[in-house]
Amino acid sequence: MRTVFFVGLLLLVCHGASAQTITVSNFLNPDAPISRESFAAIDGQNFTDTQLVEPFFPPTSLGGVTVTVDGVPQRIRSVSPTRVVIIVDAPGPSQRSLELKTKTNVIHRTALRLATYWPSVFVQSSGEDSEAFYPSGLWTIDGLTFLPLTSAAIPVGTATRPTLVVLQGSGWRLNASFVQVRLNGTPCVVVAARPSALFAGQDELVFQVPHYLAGRGVLDLTVSLAGRDSNFARINLGDSASFAAR
Repeated sequence: MRTVFFVGLLLLVCHGASAQTITVSNFLNPDAPISRESFAAIDGQNFTDTQLVEPFFPPTSLGGVTVTVDGVPQRIRSVSPTRVVIIVDAPGPSQRSLELKTKTNVIHRTALRLATYWPSVFVQSSGEDSEAFYPSGLWTIDGLTFLPLTSAAIPVGTATRPTLVVLQGSGWRLNASFVQVRLNGTPCVVVAARPSALFAGQDELVFQVPHYLAGRGVLDLTVSLAGRDSNFARINLGDSASFAAR
């Protein structure tokens, strides 16, 4: 009996099958569905023995790992022993089949259901540090100098010389003309919503901070599209900006 058990186990390993469960989720917005042309995180064990990130030119094989969706190779942004992040390129039906092949040739399969779009924003962390939930992005007034967004208050420009905020995220490029931004529910003018020119799979969004929100302090920031809201983020608005005479 014991001999039969070990033979069966050996056959399971040799055929590259896996009894391990993997999970697939929206990388930036775990509470939302995975959307097309955005990032998905695959979590499990023993995917590879290294940690690599390729944000500019992600390949279809990284650290010995490959991922396909309905047989189509997916670009891989990052790999680690327990997580693989891919850029979902999956035209066609919403219900798909995902297959991950590890560095040691173990194959994991799971079903994948996709939304057409769901906005998600990069945040600096989701912990309890001072920069938690502040977006990864930049701000500027007059477009002369772009400064990184942090927990520090940013000055708010006037109606004619507004503060612009540049956000990085994903999940809105397929319906970018309908993207909206709100600060504590107050609508903001969206200047641009487009794919990033620098980072593969990322989307970029530029909006104006309403001048009448100067001095309001920390406000909730929401990117929405057709009633679908982004993950939680916030921004700290300082006093009105002081301009030198032109």
